[in-house]
Amino acid sequence: MQSRILLSVLAATIAFGATAEAQGFTIGNVVVVRVGDGSSALTSAAAPIFLDEYTPTGSFVQSLPLPTGTIGNQRAITVRGNATSEAFLNVSISGAYLTMCGYDAAPGTAAALTQDAAANVTNRVIARVDLNGAIDTSTALTDAYSGTGGNPRSVISDDGNQFWISGTSTVNGGVRYVTSLGDTTSLGLNAGSPTNVRCINAFDGQLYVSSASGANIGVNVYGDQLPTTPGQLVTQLPGFPTTGGTQAASAYDFFFADENTLYVADDNAVASPVGGIQKWVRNAGTWTLAYRLQLGGPGANTACRGLTGFVRDGVTTLWGTANTSNTGAAATQLVTVTDTGPGSTVVSLATSPLSTAFRGVRFLAKPTTLQRIPAACGTAGIKVTGNAEIGTVVRTTILTPSAIPFVGYGLAPLGVPLCGCTLVTDFVSSGLLFAGATSALPLPNSPSVVGAQIYIQGVDLDAFSAPGCLGLPLFTLTDGFTFTVQ
Repeated sequence: MQSRILLSVLAATIAFGATAEAQGFTIGNVVVVRVGDGSSALTSAAAPIFLDEYTPTGSFVQSLPLPTGTIGNQRAITVRGNATSEAFLNVSISGAYLTMCGYDAAPGTAAALTQDAAANVTNRVIARVDLNGAIDTSTALTDAYSGTGGNPRSVISDDGNQFWISGTSTVNGGVRYVTSLGDTTSLGLNAGSPTNVRCINAFDGQLYVSSASGANIGVNVYGDQLPTTPGQLVTQLPGFPTTGGTQAASAYDFFFADENTLYVADDNAVASPVGGIQKWVRNAGTWTLAYRLQLGGPGANTACRGLTGFVRDGVTTLWGTANTSNTGAAATQLVTVTDTGPGSTVVSLATSPLSTAFRGVRFLAKPTTLQRIPAACGTAGIKVTGNAEIGTVVRTTILTPSAIPFVGYGLAPLGVPLCGCTLVTDFVSSGLLFAGATSALPLPNSPSVVGAQIYIQGVDLDAFSAPGCLGLPLFTLTDGFTFTVQ
């Protein structure tokens, strides 16, 4: 019954449109990276890292220290204390892991032995932390972000086992790919500049990076989907500025609310009209800065570096790490804002203690329940993203269709052979079938649909490479996906 209720609502909606002891993290809370333990002022020397957990309204929950020494194959991970471009945080696409990067160096280690050292002398370390608080720092790279000013900044993973890492170096910078947890080497992916990139993240199965280098100012598409081979291009989103300075973007972290709405953390703070949380909207393929949100209100000239968010029922709530100056030693704040328009109020939830700083931040949504079902025939592929939580959207894209694509939804598994293909679900007689290569499926924000199982499969109708039978038009089918509404 709950499945039928869900499908009827969906039809109407679419028609319109470890090294440390810790408790597990709580879904729905916010995790912020704190650099420094408060015992001494932050300098260019390496400082310890803590993952501080807060409720969405700012109540402190717990602090998880990352390792500062080596035990077995588990390495230390620290960052430079006053380095505002380091210590960003990500959540894996699966939602099961937190990831960040730094140096295999003890607290107090000078910059000459961190950012200015070769990676085979001071390894660049990826930390993976699961939702139970278990830490893995076995991925220590010997070939990434070496030499003077070479620093790792941000890392994203799809499932916690492979990684894409961003940073800068004149030797081996840009975006690099790490095949497996525990690897010591990586693969450079850039086809060329910029090799100085800031934060890396993914939306709808596609990598993006922020940069303030050359003409790649702001947010850029990186390669095609989740690339694993060299020769990847960095393509600026149309509409972002092509020159820097206090009048243009100094983008760090960013958050896609949907395919047409992007929030960017900009750290221009002093005498700048652009610092803070920028809201960009896309219209006819071009991105335009709609307005910015600042701690202290319009004209306060406060900046932001870390940024995360969550969208429910089309309403975006953001959390960020705000600063009131461009210096790394200044106090930082964990802030939040619900975007209801340009007059939305940014609220401070917590201030970093003396001699510490907040850097990266992530909201902990529920891990995704999406599962792929191998069933494809023909050349069309399928990409499905989302965590299947009530009030959110599951997005489907048919990849490289050769004819007329459809996206189908059903309530029950079939696994029935048909004309040389396999039907994953009966989306024809008891489900939903929508024309087009993309589909956004809004899930009702109702407890009555929690637990419902939905199946998705793509159809490439009149695809000439496929056999026909039973007098039907020629077609191919993609793999299927299934998810449980949560």
